[in-house]
Amino acid sequence: MPDIRVKIGGGVAILTVAGEYEPGSQPPKTHGYMDMEEWWRVQRKAGLRQVECGRCGRWKFPQELSATMDKSTAHKRDGTPVPIASPVCNECERKRPAHPDNKDGGA
Repeated sequence: MPDIRVKIGGGVAILTVAGEYEPGSQPPKTHGYMDMEEWWRVQRKAGLRQVECGRCGRWKFPQELSATMDKSTAHKRDGTPVPIASPVCNECERKRPAHPDNKDGGA
């Protein structure tokens, strides 16, 4: 994010200019608060909503998620199986890719 110095009267004001982001774009590489905030606002205004990663528990926008879905089965009190599928973010996928024997992509 570039800073612009503007002389106002006898003092100097510093204006910080955020990048221009498109809906669906990847998050900025710099982890400055203002860049991330501006990027987040553009995604929300475009109607994109966050989903929780099944591995790290962080909330990510769809473009930050990999195609991998971790699948497991839970059981109700009466023993009825309930399939559970949770998306995996790109960061978790890079750290621990899906097992090659699992065709569905889960770990």
